Amino acid sequence: MSATFHGAKVYLIHTTQHTRPFLTTVPFIARDFASWGSRVDHHAADSPYITEIRSREDVEHMNRTDRGGSRRTKLMEIWTTELVRRKRQQRGKTNGIGIQMSVADGGFGSIEARVKKAGELVQDVMDGLAAFGRYKSITPGSPCDIEGKADIVQEVQHVPQSTRRSKSPESPPTVLTTYTRHLYSIRYAPNAPLPSWANPDIIYADQVVLEFHHHEYIRKEQLVHAVSSAVGKDEGRMGRVEKCTNTGLKRVHLWVDVGDTFFGDVMREEGDLEDRDPVPKYERGEGPPAYDER
Repeated sequence: MSATFHGAKVYLIHTTQHTRPFLTTVPFIARDFASWGSRVDHHAADSPYITEIRSREDVEHMNRTDRGGSRRTKLMEIWTTELVRRKRQQRGKTNGIGIQMSVADGGFGSIEARVKKAGELVQDVMDGLAAFGRYKSITPGSPCDIEGKADIVQEVQHVPQSTRRSKSPESPPTVLTTYTRHLYSIRYAPNAPLPSWANPDIIYADQVVLEFHHHEYIRKEQLVHAVSSAVGKDEGRMGRVEKCTNTGLKRVHLWVDVGDTFFGDVMREEGDLEDRDPVPKYERGEGPPAYDER
């Protein structure tokens, strides 16, 4: 899971769920945890400290005996669970006023505002996937009902009766859990090239690319629905979903307009022009007076 930008940092996220910090290079994930009250440290990606930590993480990953997933996957599950919980709390508030939390120093600096915008877009996409619920709790007419229900019925028909009776009931995985566990990579690129169909009013945009491994329950139509829902929540958002016909890999491209993060300070500085000397204007052929060197 990577972030592609100049001067990349590695963020160490300390959570209550684990004694050791999680590592990520994705700035908006680190920022989210910081805004939720977690301690977030940062170091240069090529620092000896990070190199040593990565080496230890690799050794532990190779020697692990449990099948609970990698630490990267665990971090993403914690992140998605928390963001969905907070989204539901926001929707449940009658006054519609959210609580703004101060963000700890996670090393975001001048890119704080744009990282926040990119993170909010991805949050809305994941929240859109969470709306599908559980795979066996299917509502009629949903995309999951059209394809998923047939797959589940077919799967049960091929299981012997004795096996079906002896099998202990398990809690079905949520759609979001499946997508999180098969999230292959996240790439964040500031000042990314815009697609040809982009809004011509957008000049500067940051891009986030999500890639999902092939899985029978990772469906393009669900991703399209989640992206469409997220893009429609705010202006300056764009998205596209692709599927590789050879590998089945699903790729989600997201863009968010960050022009206001550049020009906000400039507009505030120019808002009080009456306190400044006006810039002289000259007619064609005229110019400033000659400079007297005496």
